[in-house]
Amino acid sequence: MSDKEEAMEEDDEDDEDDAYYMSSSYEPGTLAVSENTNLLLGINKYSHDVSVCAADQDTGEVLFFLQKERLSRKKYDAGNVQSIVHRCLECLELDLVNVKKVVVNNHHHRVLPLEKNLKHLEWQEGLGINCDNDREMGGLCDDENLLPDCDDKHEISHHLAHAYSVATQAPFSKGLVVIMDGMGETYRTMAHAKRTEDSTYTSDLDFLTDNYSYQNVPSDIAKRAQESIWDWREGESAYVFEKDESGISLKPIFKRWIEEKTPPTLYNHGFENMESVGAVYSRASSHVFGDWNACGKVMGLAPWSAYSWEELPDDLHQQKQKTMEGKLYVDDDFKVHTHEQSMVGTPLNIKFSSQIMDEKRKRYDFDDVVKSEMNDRRPPVDVAIEAISLASSVQKDLEDTVIDFVKYLKDGELVVDKELTKNLCLAGGVALNSVLNGRLSRELGFENTFIPPYPGDDGVSVGCAAFGLFGNKALAETKSENKAPSIWQKPLSPYLGPYPEISEIDEALADASPWLDIEPVRNDQRRFEIMAREVASGGIVAWYHGRSESGPRALGHRSILADPRKKDLVRFINNFVKMRESFRPFAPSVLAEHAHEWFEGIEEGEKANVSPYMSITAIVKEEKRSLIPSVTHIDGSSRLQTVTPKSEPSYHKFIYTFFKETGVPMVLNTSFNTLKGEPIVESPKEAIRSFLCSMGAIEMLVIGDNIVRRKPANVRKLLGEKSPKSKLISPPVNPVRAGPIFYQSESAINEDLESDFDVVTKVKMPDRPMHDETNNGGWFDLLDDFEGQLLGLCDGSVSLEDILEEFHPEATGDKKDAKFDQAFFENVMKRLVRLYEHSFISW
Repeated sequence: MSDKEEAMEEDDEDDEDDAYYMSSSYEPGTLAVSENTNLLLGINKYSHDVSVCAADQDTGEVLFFLQKERLSRKKYDAGNVQSIVHRCLECLELDLVNVKKVVVNNHHHRVLPLEKNLKHLEWQEGLGINCDNDREMGGLCDDENLLPDCDDKHEISHHLAHAYSVATQAPFSKGLVVIMDGMGETYRTMAHAKRTEDSTYTSDLDFLTDNYSYQNVPSDIAKRAQESIWDWREGESAYVFEKDESGISLKPIFKRWIEEKTPPTLYNHGFENMESVGAVYSRASSHVFGDWNACGKVMGLAPWSAYSWEELPDDLHQQKQKTMEGKLYVDDDFKVHTHEQSMVGTPLNIKFSSQIMDEKRKRYDFDDVVKSEMNDRRPPVDVAIEAISLASSVQKDLEDTVIDFVKYLKDGELVVDKELTKNLCLAGGVALNSVLNGRLSRELGFENTFIPPYPGDDGVSVGCAAFGLFGNKALAETKSENKAPSIWQKPLSPYLGPYPEISEIDEALADASPWLDIEPVRNDQRRFEIMAREVASGGIVAWYHGRSESGPRALGHRSILADPRKKDLVRFINNFVKMRESFRPFAPSVLAEHAHEWFEGIEEGEKANVSPYMSITAIVKEEKRSLIPSVTHIDGSSRLQTVTPKSEPSYHKFIYTFFKETGVPMVLNTSFNTLKGEPIVESPKEAIRSFLCSMGAIEMLVIGDNIVRRKPANVRKLLGEKSPKSKLISPPVNPVRAGPIFYQSESAINEDLESDFDVVTKVKMPDRPMHDETNNGGWFDLLDDFEGQLLGLCDGSVSLEDILEEFHPEATGDKKDAKFDQAFFENVMKRLVRLYEHSFISW
């Protein structure tokens, strides 16, 4: 029986699932709660990945979670939380008076002592520090940031917050928690709070008593921190936990500290010279891409060391020197290596290469396409070869180091009761490395592995909220006088963001309607079938529905979807949809019940849902790789999302519909964002903008109940139309601007100093649907000044005929030049169509 026939047979038998899926229209549920709700806010602020998690203090239910980047449109955005708290209260229909408790973290410095000095904060706000540029007063001193009327405020240390974000929602009652990131809290911060008995702050040092201790590396950390020029910070930490309905007991068992080797006031807090495994990996990211937070690119680059291009030498990727090695759990054993081939000297992202002098060649634009209708083969240039080698080395060294470390935690003598180390929880930025996660989950004998959808610092707010809700039975001082709510019995939903109302979607569609063809499709199954056919035919579909995802990865609510069977889509989506390097791979969303048939190491049945948040990389079975080439990376791996009908019924039903159509139980899934540096879209307006900015590369947008396609420019309307049936003349329509327009001209002298100035005309139109304030301040380069003059005339009162007459050169003599007239007409139409395609004008 073929896969497609199997899917059809399953469809006939799954009456229960059909009832589960039953739905007729997009019906967003209100997020409003009782006006008497006592709200607890967990907050990560004044650092990167700022976020807020809101929970009902009495029931423990998490009501809302959002990262600041989704509102500001600045990836990994930092600063204050005014905008998120405002959006949270707006969605829940609550006021500041409902906020009864706040738990906060910032791993760079203490928060609560800073916020006590309002006068200093006012001074900071005046200078724009920790402020939002789009607000008149920046938000720093706003009540929605400082929450001055909340009397119950607490602060917890960084790795402890990470541990709470994962342990409290893990789907098992006992486990080992491993936290690995770039850097955490400073030792002196923790020690000062413990020495002064600061009741507003809890850290791992509070667990140290006459009856309990844990391993510190180095073992003399107190002495070294005292003697250090700067300080020491958390590098890697481990905890064990037990939980039941009465609460949670979570204790540290291990902590490795890393020294600040350069002043924290310098670039990125001296992060580039720290020696946690996360910091070393991030150093490679900075060296290759010029961005410490591009570690996902490094992970995607590393497997290319296994590929050979016929144009390049066979020994291209010989193993280079190690970047790091040693045992994390032995004093002074772990070493970071810096040498000519490893993260010193001129960073690769700016290193000179004669091979990229031609503007058509890009530094890291390469892939394995042998024959393509779009372009020729793309082998890597010399600097890309160096980048591949470094990425491969740092990935291998990370895996070797961490596997040895976690094996020590699991099987060593730190934990006597081995029941506590049968299950594994991972958090911290290193837990975004899905390749490492996959090996840890498969190779070390853990019964279960759990990684939340936000293992990075965006998840710190969830950990803060969990600490505020449940406290810690191992720390008497954290026990609340009031009865704590029952601890979470299962993982939190990854869909905890705002829920767009139908009216919000309709308004956004109406604003962009001159550029859109909109087809309402109320029946879910019919909509899924239209989507599945579009994807199966090679089209690319953007899907926007429900509450937004938590964490950095799209999980079907804000996703771009494509056919995993079509190899050429990798280059096409990278180049024309995502506008990014062509070497980067794509992930599949797969029906969990079929994952074992396509991927190695995945069990059938209850344990099939191994990667619900796209956290684990698995190996595609060799016989299946040719069937799903666009989601199979160069080394045969795939960072998959497993989807179940209970976790996400609509997404599961769509993938199942595609399965019936094609016999393949998965789709390519990548985050819905098409603008450079843009985070995942949040609002309906942003979804439409991102769709239009793909310039037709995304064929279909599904938003709410609507199937949306790009409306091509109908030039006949400008000319007037004649209906063949009625023989009626449709009068021409006049082009009209989308809103007020601003002009800017720039000029530069040519290098030869003999020709005229080069003049660039730029325009800015905030009301157009494709306006992007984050890209060059929203300014758009016109082809020339003539295009700007055309745009100036399009006020709705000037016809095409008027425009042609306005700009046509006066005739000289009686002889007409038909070729010139035709060329002039085509030139005007080309510019009008271009202005339409970029949503400056419509008609």
